[in-house]
Amino acid sequence: MRRKRFGFTLIEVAFFIAITGLLFVGIIIGTQNSIWQQKYNDSVQKFADFLRNVYAEVSSTQGKINGGRSDKAIYGKMISFGQQVGLDGKDIANDQQIFVYDVVGDALGGGGNDIYTALASLRVNVLMEIDGAVDYTGIVESYTPIWGAVVEKDEPAGELFQGTILVVRNPNTGLINTITSSDVIHVNEAKNRPGVTYSSVAELLTSKLYPAEGVASRFATSEINFCLNPYGIGQTGNLRRDIKLTVNARNASGVEIVDLVNDKSINKCAK
Repeated sequence: MRRKRFGFTLIEVAFFIAITGLLFVGIIIGTQNSIWQQKYNDSVQKFADFLRNVYAEVSSTQGKINGGRSDKAIYGKMISFGQQVGLDGKDIANDQQIFVYDVVGDALGGGGNDIYTALASLRVNVLMEIDGAVDYTGIVESYTPIWGAVVEKDEPAGELFQGTILVVRNPNTGLINTITSSDVIHVNEAKNRPGVTYSSVAELLTSKLYPAEGVASRFATSEINFCLNPYGIGQTGNLRRDIKLTVNARNASGVEIVDLVNDKSINKCAK
């Protein structure tokens, strides 16, 4: 009579351990990918919220600057990408640091048929003279995309986004305008330069609106596609998410998170 066998052979035990190990590795990889994807989604949402908050602040501004100066007024915000010097005048290690400044100009004036002429005639700036020294026109905000995400251009792929965005009220109509330039305005470097005087930075912004008589503005109304690369987060499908700023956006609804699809006709950031 054959004896009943109790327990497992070494081969069966080894087979069981191998299957269990594969299942465990699969769970770990799946969990890690989910964490990476959630981090990337968070970075996309936070960047979009950052842009929308700029519009919310411009919409709610009362026009007068801090300190009660009646000769100056706030006209909006300037968002600056690509500066290499921080607020303390030192080189910044993270070139993904984004700065937001109050745009301040004369309280009276603003002649001209377009936003560029109006702003230039108001002598708008993000720096001003306070008690004989050059300082920022208001509170400066700084933002860095979370989880190591990187803000890139849509074309060419992989190139960092650099440039300037003005979200400002038209002094003639009161409507919010969005105008953009590929030029980087090095505000922090200019403010912290040794021996800086206001006369040396008085046209820091207006020189880009109208560099010289008869020369067109370096700013324009155009759609911007910010491509958020998950670089530094992990494996997230190798797709860049498109955060679109619509042409001449007038409020926070002009910031759109585009569907994550590998189709450049929809997602301008698809590779």
